[in-house]
Amino acid sequence: MENQVTTFTNKHNAPIEIIRSLNNDPYHKGEGVDASVTELISSPRIRCLRNKYKDDIVVDVSDQIWSLLGQSVHNILERANENEKDVKTEERMYATVRGWYISGQYDSLSLEDKILRDYKVTSVWSVVSAMDKGKVDWENQLNMLAWLYYVNYGEEINKLEIIAICRDWNKNQYRRSSGNYPPSPVATIPVPLWTTDEQFDYIQERVELHKSASSIDNITQGQRGLPDCTSEERWEKETKYAVMKKNRKSALKLYEDQIDAELRVEYEKKTAQKNNKPVNIFYVEERKGESTRCIGNYCGVSEFCEQFESLNTNN
Repeated sequence: MENQVTTFTNKHNAPIEIIRSLNNDPYHKGEGVDASVTELISSPRIRCLRNKYKDDIVVDVSDQIWSLLGQSVHNILERANENEKDVKTEERMYATVRGWYISGQYDSLSLEDKILRDYKVTSVWSVVSAMDKGKVDWENQLNMLAWLYYVNYGEEINKLEIIAICRDWNKNQYRRSSGNYPPSPVATIPVPLWTTDEQFDYIQERVELHKSASSIDNITQGQRGLPDCTSEERWEKETKYAVMKKNRKSALKLYEDQIDAELRVEYEKKTAQKNNKPVNIFYVEERKGESTRCIGNYCGVSEFCEQFESLNTNN
């Protein structure tokens, strides 16, 4: 999490070294900084609730293991580039935008060809998806960092890359798969680079959004003044209608519209009848949509969030 969690539980009896490493997390976004890049690309509601309830947030250490693994990768990077002159590692940069002091830190910067890189320890399926459709959060984050570099040094970044370390990569899965399944546990993902003007426009927009959410009026109104998290920020999955066949685990096809699914069932029944096969083995199964981030408390503040409470009530 972006803000330091003050209380950890240890439901699964993790070793004391794990707990100490989390308690001794050296992360700091900088003195006097209003918001970091990571916070700015995220939901204003989440940032405000994390700040407001930071002393009440309780997290189990088991939920922080992947974050800890990500930090270990950064330590390895520092060691790799310790005596190198052509690469800079983990530099935090600062700028003032619309009265807010912001900061951001890149993982690696190749000085000669101006390639800015960020390392992610993530699921292989996140990589497959990013290679296919891109990943908006990564694009937003790296372009913000590119703009901060330009403001601090007067030089433009030429290229952006995510270096993804796939924690669940599998050689046999790679042999069976096609498409964008990476051939090794380390994958390089090119990220679209915006113009400097586009980067600055986006940063100003995000700063204004977060400033508004943090205003005194919003604080005095409780959560009523906070903007709701968007469906994208909630990682919302839409309700789907699965056309199922008895004794088969997977769906024949998923539909967004219930009528389309029912029409497909009718088609399957008619086809089966023509071929003198059982008819009443096809049916529609509703798969309810949900806000994955909220339900899994991946934001860390679901229990304090009135929007999440309202979503649960309406469902």
